[in-house]
Amino acid sequence: MLTFNVGGLDRLERIVHGIVFVLIGIFLVTGIWKIILSIYGIIRFATGFFAFCPIYIPFKYSTRRAKEESK
Repeated sequence: MLTFNVGGLDRLERIVHGIVFVLIGIFLVTGIWKIILSIYGIIRFATGFFAFCPIYIPFKYSTRRAKEESK
């Protein structure tokens, strides 16, 4: 089961940075950096959009507040 562990400001930051990195990857760089930045941006956007970061799991870390978790 998917456990939401990204919340609030962290989620917004991931979505915004994801969009920015994808746009930079598409329009401003060439070569391997185009692929690297685009993939990084997609991953950042997805973790923000789905409010889930798999890297947080082994550390039992969450940026969600208690009231967000009850939703």
